[in-house]
Amino acid sequence: MRRLLAIAATLLVGCGGCSGADGGGPGGGDGVSSASGGERPDSCPARAEAPSPLPGVEARHRTLAYWKERAETYGPLDEVLLDPDGVRNHERALALPVEDRPLGHADLLAEVDVPLLRTEVTERLAFLHERVSSGAYLRADGTRLPAEVADAFRPPERLPALSPELRTARGLVRFRCGPLADSVYTESLDLRFDRNNCSTAHPGEVVQLLARWEGGMWLARTGYTLGFVAEDSDLSPVTPEQARARVESEPRPITRRAVLEAAFELLDSPYGWGGEGGGRDCSRFLMDVLGGFGLDLPRHSGRQALAGTFSIDVAEVESEREKLLLVDSAARKGIVLLHFPGHIMLYLGRTEEGTPMAIHAFAEYLEPCEGVTLDDGTRGETLRMVDRVTVSDLSLGRGTSRTSFLERITRVTVLGKAPGVELRGAASLRSAAPVVVPEEECRDTLDLAVFRSPSVPNAQEPLRVIVTASEDPGPVELVLVAPDGSRVTPEVRTLGGPPYTWWTRIDSPAPGRWTAVLGDGSRVAACERFAVRTHPPEPNEEGRDPAAWTPRWKWERDTENLYSAWVEQLFDYPIDEDLTWPDLQTLLRDPDRNLLYDHLSLGEEADIALGPDCADLPYFLRAYFAWKVKLPFAFRRCSRGNNGRPPFCGEPNTTLADRQSGGDVPAFTLFMRDVANGVHSASARTAPDDDGTDVYPVPMTREAITPGTVFADPYGHLLVVAGWIPQGATSYGILVGADAQPDGTIGRRRFWRGSFLFTPETDQVGAGFKAWRPLVYDAEAGTITALTNDELRRTDEHVRWSADQYEGTADDFYDRMEALINPRPLDPQAMQRVLVDALEEAVARRIVSVDNGVEFMEGRRWAPIEMPSGYDVFETTGAWEDYSTPARDMRLLISIDAVRGFADAVERNPERFGLAASEAAETVRALRAALEEDLRGRTFTYRRSDGGDRRLTLLDLVERAERFEVAYHPNDCVEIRWGAAPDSDEMSTCDHRAPPDHRARMLRYRQWFQSRRRPPR
Repeated sequence: MRRLLAIAATLLVGCGGCSGADGGGPGGGDGVSSASGGERPDSCPARAEAPSPLPGVEARHRTLAYWKERAETYGPLDEVLLDPDGVRNHERALALPVEDRPLGHADLLAEVDVPLLRTEVTERLAFLHERVSSGAYLRADGTRLPAEVADAFRPPERLPALSPELRTARGLVRFRCGPLADSVYTESLDLRFDRNNCSTAHPGEVVQLLARWEGGMWLARTGYTLGFVAEDSDLSPVTPEQARARVESEPRPITRRAVLEAAFELLDSPYGWGGEGGGRDCSRFLMDVLGGFGLDLPRHSGRQALAGTFSIDVAEVESEREKLLLVDSAARKGIVLLHFPGHIMLYLGRTEEGTPMAIHAFAEYLEPCEGVTLDDGTRGETLRMVDRVTVSDLSLGRGTSRTSFLERITRVTVLGKAPGVELRGAASLRSAAPVVVPEEECRDTLDLAVFRSPSVPNAQEPLRVIVTASEDPGPVELVLVAPDGSRVTPEVRTLGGPPYTWWTRIDSPAPGRWTAVLGDGSRVAACERFAVRTHPPEPNEEGRDPAAWTPRWKWERDTENLYSAWVEQLFDYPIDEDLTWPDLQTLLRDPDRNLLYDHLSLGEEADIALGPDCADLPYFLRAYFAWKVKLPFAFRRCSRGNNGRPPFCGEPNTTLADRQSGGDVPAFTLFMRDVANGVHSASARTAPDDDGTDVYPVPMTREAITPGTVFADPYGHLLVVAGWIPQGATSYGILVGADAQPDGTIGRRRFWRGSFLFTPETDQVGAGFKAWRPLVYDAEAGTITALTNDELRRTDEHVRWSADQYEGTADDFYDRMEALINPRPLDPQAMQRVLVDALEEAVARRIVSVDNGVEFMEGRRWAPIEMPSGYDVFETTGAWEDYSTPARDMRLLISIDAVRGFADAVERNPERFGLAASEAAETVRALRAALEEDLRGRTFTYRRSDGGDRRLTLLDLVERAERFEVAYHPNDCVEIRWGAAPDSDEMSTCDHRAPPDHRARMLRYRQWFQSRRRPPR
């Protein structure tokens, strides 16, 4: 019952509209109660008229011309944000239920949904009956309403017989919340807010009389409201055809200019709770502004806040700076509505001074009385009465019991374009309108493509349908139409962006012709028809292939997007779970993660065994995908680089070579053995301008650095971009990489300086993000060739070659990457915690590596293993490569530097963190204090040489940084591996040391770790 009353209260407030500063709550004038304790000075009256213009508003701020000019900050004035078809589809989407009832207007020509009507009437009257009976609603003179009035609001056991009749309003028609003409008020007795006034129909609007109610009133509704009208209301009959013509208006394009013009036409028009006297409350104002474009918003402000293309919940965003950054990002996408419970506004933008402003219909706001304390101890406040449509800044109410408009905003709603990269992680998209399946033309494009798996769909295997998009298409749904014409609606999963992906699975697809459609109402983004066979194809049904595999598809935007989607889904586990996998096949054998599982219908995953190291992983992923989809693939054997020269490579080894086996899976397995033997970490560290490479450098954009992109650090490690977790309203973005270790285990790590090492210097190495060089198969010539850098500089089909990453310093590179990961400025306190999180993650990984080394050494009774010389300390083969940690420890030291140096970075670049220069010094002091506390509060444990546990804090680790410059040798005891101080109690259990000549070599090599740079090869 409590839930029903809450719903009814929402409906009732929605009918009444918005009083503004009172939040649509129990009374427009309740704010004065805080100023009622004892005598009030003349300087602090309980009520007063608001000045015009309002505080903080200048005369120019009230002009259309001013805001047209300011709107260009967010985009062209005449940019079409929603075209007529977009408006129609938006209307169709609003007809869908939200919380079990349609969000948009009711169709007055459709059959009445009697159960829904019964529920709405019952909830409404139950709420009113409770309020009247308890004395919460009173007469205008402050007395309680008699029992017979309360009884009039009692919900009936059943509705009276319905006899719907259509009328039009000839004048203003008041819709009462309950079946009684009497007005009711809250304890404040503010007569502007009649709580029995739900809405007002304007002349020309269609009204549907539903049933005659006991007492002489009619239960009635318009498209946007439900209530009771007097029997003598000024209504005239209308035919269904005339009603349809009045209800349906031809949509107009929505642009910034047109919306501003419509809004300012109503400037200074009177306020009216529930449309009292023909005035407008906040929601009616927006209905009138946007209704002129054919877009019918809901009547209730809370439901209007859900009626955008997308909306952002900012209720938990505590920082006003971050909230405004979200609002301004939203304004670049379209028309912005700002909502808090009971009120909604049209955002205008910021003045030249940076003050955010809105135009809205509202009744009042509270103003603090400086230096006035009342007898009851509360601060003096004055209720300023506005009662009109006007322009205000968002600071009204600051310092009062209600707080400011800006502080109270809980949702940002956008009508217009898709959220895109900047807002996708914070946005909730509206539901897509039911997509219209094309009867004839059905096609996709390279940028919006439909794929299905297995390669030959059949009724014996699960069917996957995957749709990829280069750009964010906004609200869409994926629909499958079965051979019998029925719509199949399995769970649809979405991925990332860009590219953006939707995929679904049907475990037992019916044989016959299927249709897959991605769209929104009449807007069909992509469509494909395909056949599902009764049985899977016989092995080698398509003929024997003399090559490892022969390409049938091309590397284009669609297949590259599919590759990105496949990689992202493979590693799409919760980022807070520190997961590792013993080998690649463990991942590939999971049909919920591998979008190409059994794609060839050979049961192939059972026969594949892939244990890559860090260099193999990118190649294994790319080759596996190319084999499944039958795309060109090749690899080159490369040098490791030496004498100050970067690595260089030979000619491509392609899949067109003799397969050396009679079966598809054995042929693939043999080819992958060649790949593993032929590539190493230097294969991706080639010089940026070298054409003879497998990978090439890309621009520093989100569109270029997609899942599947390779990252080469300058010191011998490769990672694969596994996904982007977008920046949310209250969370920070993350770039996730996947990497493999020498023992074949695979894990994930977050992007930051300590895990993605980089140098912009290219004389000896080419580090950074790199795309796979596109390969072209010429069937007639029987060759696979690669595009050159010059071709890739000019291409529109592939990611372009770019030297962006090498322009500037390493700090510039990391700053630019952080701007991609978090398009909005970062809160420095939260960002510092993210860096400490990443350091803690690096420590957790090192614990596993050190434990593996100890286990290995115990197995050989601590017989020393040989230590390589020079650069080979970082890259070699055998036990040293598997169980020493020089590369990991160098990354750990860089991680420590990043944590220690973050406050300095904020001090150097405060604007990156949304700080004014005057705020930087205090923020930096707070950061340093918070860092020490955070590091001290995080602990980890290692097993000492005597079997006991030793607990350390991250602060201990950071303070031991210098000792980690010589802590990578697996022959040393575990205490040395974790930086224990000489002659300390912690070192007392150390019982193994590296040989003396090894230790001498480590001291000579220490300079590399001190400078955080590997030596040249």
